[in-house]
Amino acid sequence: MLEYREMTGGSITASGDGRVLIAEVQGVLWRVPRGGGAAVRLTDWELEATCPALSPDGETVALCGYRSGAFDLWMMRADGSGLRRLTDGPWDDRGVAWSPDGTRLVFSSERGGSAVDGGSFGLWTLDVSSGRMWGLTGGDFEDLDATWWPDGHSVVCVRAAHTPDGASDGGMALVRVPAVGGTARVVRAVSSGRLLCPSVSPSGRIAYLHLSGVSGSPSMPAARAALMVDDQVVTAEEDLAAAPPCWLGEDRLLYVADGRIRIRTLSTPSVEEVAFTARVPIRRPRWRPKARVWNPARPVPVRGIHLPALSPDGRSVAFVALNALWLMDIGGAPRRLVQAADVHHVQTPVWSPDGRSLLYCTDRSGLMAIRRLHLDDGRDEPVADGGRLYPSLSPDGSLLACQDIAGNLLLRTLATGAERLLARPLAADGPPGAPTWSPDGRYVAFCDRNRLNHRFREGYHLIRVIDTRTGTERRHLPADHQSLSDRAAAGPVWSPDGRWMALIAESALCLLPVTADGTPTGPARRLTGEPADHPSWAGDATTLLYLSSGRLRLMTLDASRMPARTRTLPVPLTTRRRPSHHGLGPLRIHAGQLWDATGNAPRQDVDILIEEGRITAVESHRTRRPGHRTLDASQHTVIPGLFDSHTHPYSATYGARQHLAALAYGITSTACMGAPLYEAIRLRESLASGHSIGPRMLACAELVDGSRTAYAKGRAHRTHAGLRRTLERITALDVDFVKTYVRAPGRTMAQAAAAAHRLGVPCGSHLCSPGRAAGQDLTTHLQATQRLAYGHATTPAGHIHHDLLQQYADGTFALIATPFTAQFLLGADPVLADDPRVLTLLPPWDVAAARERAKTAPTTEEQRALAVEIGNYRQLAAHGATLALGTDSPLVPVGLSLHLALRALNTYGFTPSQALHTATSTPARIFGLDTDLGTVEPGKIADLAVVDGDPFSNFASLVNISLVLRDGVPYQQTDLTTIHTPARDLTSWLDLARTPRNSCCHSSA
Repeated sequence: MLEYREMTGGSITASGDGRVLIAEVQGVLWRVPRGGGAAVRLTDWELEATCPALSPDGETVALCGYRSGAFDLWMMRADGSGLRRLTDGPWDDRGVAWSPDGTRLVFSSERGGSAVDGGSFGLWTLDVSSGRMWGLTGGDFEDLDATWWPDGHSVVCVRAAHTPDGASDGGMALVRVPAVGGTARVVRAVSSGRLLCPSVSPSGRIAYLHLSGVSGSPSMPAARAALMVDDQVVTAEEDLAAAPPCWLGEDRLLYVADGRIRIRTLSTPSVEEVAFTARVPIRRPRWRPKARVWNPARPVPVRGIHLPALSPDGRSVAFVALNALWLMDIGGAPRRLVQAADVHHVQTPVWSPDGRSLLYCTDRSGLMAIRRLHLDDGRDEPVADGGRLYPSLSPDGSLLACQDIAGNLLLRTLATGAERLLARPLAADGPPGAPTWSPDGRYVAFCDRNRLNHRFREGYHLIRVIDTRTGTERRHLPADHQSLSDRAAAGPVWSPDGRWMALIAESALCLLPVTADGTPTGPARRLTGEPADHPSWAGDATTLLYLSSGRLRLMTLDASRMPARTRTLPVPLTTRRRPSHHGLGPLRIHAGQLWDATGNAPRQDVDILIEEGRITAVESHRTRRPGHRTLDASQHTVIPGLFDSHTHPYSATYGARQHLAALAYGITSTACMGAPLYEAIRLRESLASGHSIGPRMLACAELVDGSRTAYAKGRAHRTHAGLRRTLERITALDVDFVKTYVRAPGRTMAQAAAAAHRLGVPCGSHLCSPGRAAGQDLTTHLQATQRLAYGHATTPAGHIHHDLLQQYADGTFALIATPFTAQFLLGADPVLADDPRVLTLLPPWDVAAARERAKTAPTTEEQRALAVEIGNYRQLAAHGATLALGTDSPLVPVGLSLHLALRALNTYGFTPSQALHTATSTPARIFGLDTDLGTVEPGKIADLAVVDGDPFSNFASLVNISLVLRDGVPYQQTDLTTIHTPARDLTSWLDLARTPRNSCCHSSA
């Protein structure tokens, strides 16, 4: 049972006389006694009630609920009975207020927008008795947080202006709009910051919140939050919640500050607190971690068959697995065409139209480049370099469509090498999908993501079709408000006869009928009931290849374009853990100092004995150890290999650099928190088998999301059947973590948690509420993107309160902390940006970003933000929270950022041991790996980092890792940093470095 006594987020409402008081705490509505005391629960967690508004007579509550996967208006009696939904559909209806006569509701909605082109949040009015709705505003702005003028003839709201990047300024003006529609009049405006939550007194005074020092980034909370009445500051010293103040008559304001419900009398200094307790039953997930075989004695089937491509004649399949390019004749065995070195990657096979060659991508020249392999004579030649990926040849083979590192679609004339820009990506949240050509060679289609409004970034994965002659484009959905599944595995792929596009929606294979220019002539037709990914056509336009839960499936279509036959193509490809320690023999590490992460103090002069990749003994040093080869670390400190608990593999752009850089900084394990499923499994197998060098990687599939989503790796669902298929494929490929994203409703979160626990792995999301109630195990940040403009984790100023502490306090619901504010420390120690690991292993855009940031010392505001964030983690730790450390790399520089985060913990109050536990033993325990990883003990896997220095007397020396062992195999930093040469011209990469990065923690609003 949890007991809340404060509210970090959430709204509050009261009747005019203040006798009825209703508060939203962690997504649940409570009736709070006016004199304080035990609160009565009114709603369940599945409703996810927000923005309660009491009717003028105090009898009825209007609210916003997210039960259906969109924000709808609901109504119930003040005692919680009689709940009914007032609005539904695919649009979001947010923020609601009663008219003074109790007959109408005003709210903010996207209604009237386009599912393809998006729209804006405008104000709408609903007649409560008839249900009739009509729009009041709409246009080149977002209207939100509406409230009525006392006479009922107009409403006041926050107006946010649109910005060129597709977002908004957050709301820098209050406007007054006639209740019948018409011209809005500005009543308040600010030159900086943003305004929130206006509320109008009986005489027309406007109370509201003004946030200043707002960057729009989750790493920079507001520097100041002030409660205002008209132009006067009422209070600026309290930690205000992002909730509307409520007028109790003309002289008193009910509001939430410092986590408490307060009533302030404006004419006197009097402030009254309404103390409450809200008791919530909790369920603790019970599951057993799955058994793992790290070094299988027998070969095991390869599951990471990535991007299979059917040859034009339909007789062969090309694919990537185990860091190699393979060709398999239908009915035959795979044969290896290209095996990448373990310090490089190979990926993305594509057939030439004549079937005589394969294009593929590799980073062996430093950045990802496109090459062509001629199948007749084995010639392997460059096609496009400098960061080129996702190749697609025109039907006549003369033109190459591809992407650059920034996701721009380029058209390259192969005869001359000339390139031109075809299209920039619509979204910054991951690249668009791979291009596909129309049979006449005029049009290129690909998957991109629109934005349904300018306030929140989510939208639908849609089809963009570009006319290569004119540059004009059209955008299409496979059906009304139906997203493609994601931008990595869902197509579209144009059929060779030009009549269809194969695509994946609701995790099923579909056919979309199209005209010659790609315009749909009807809705998409579902072909499979089983999960599907990565469709590709044979040249006859009747044969389709796709992946289904790790199996290659070949479908033949009949004349009506329905399946006539579907069969599985066996892929007799197996792997086992490569005995890379073979030949090393027994190994001894002579440690001058050992911190073993067991809870004991560091030990001096210790021998760590290793055989076959496992620690066999940890003993006091002896001069002679017959039969053991010695690695001398007698002047160094040895610690367990570090664990980055929040990463995203971006092998398409980073290649092998991401894994090499992590290993060079002492990271021996990483947890993927979202990636295209087959890419994640391919990388996990390649790293486990020794075909790639880097940390072991725990695999996670795409972000399981709702009907709309943001990221290329976000998997969109609007049906139960689609969700079932997604969870079926996740289960079949045996992932190590299941993550839901911010638009997945509570029922989806609960189903994902159940599927994860059946696998024996944890499940998590960004949302503490309703994540814990849904049976999930952790959150992947303290505060990042939320469903709401401001979630339930921190206040606008970045602080936490008792209700949030209670979510984590018993240690059974964990937190992966991702202190982005730690990046500011790079400016406090600029030499870190000149580290050889930065200059040679990070890609040039990250090198440019690191060196740019290192030029400027942290500002006062940045130091304040860092202190606030780490202070939150200290509070959580003091209350018994389970904290692991992650980075969300490569949103931030790989490897280096984990050390910056550890340094931030230590700088602001964590002891060296406390900090190190968050990146060693604790993540091993969270992910069910503590029998093998996380500490230096006999029987554990020999994952070790050797530090040049003593981090227990000088924590900054922790970054000086010269040697790392993974599975008992030593890697010298100097060996890793000689793989690539430093980039010469960083100036050209600065613009890319400054663009929003492709990870999952940006603020929605």
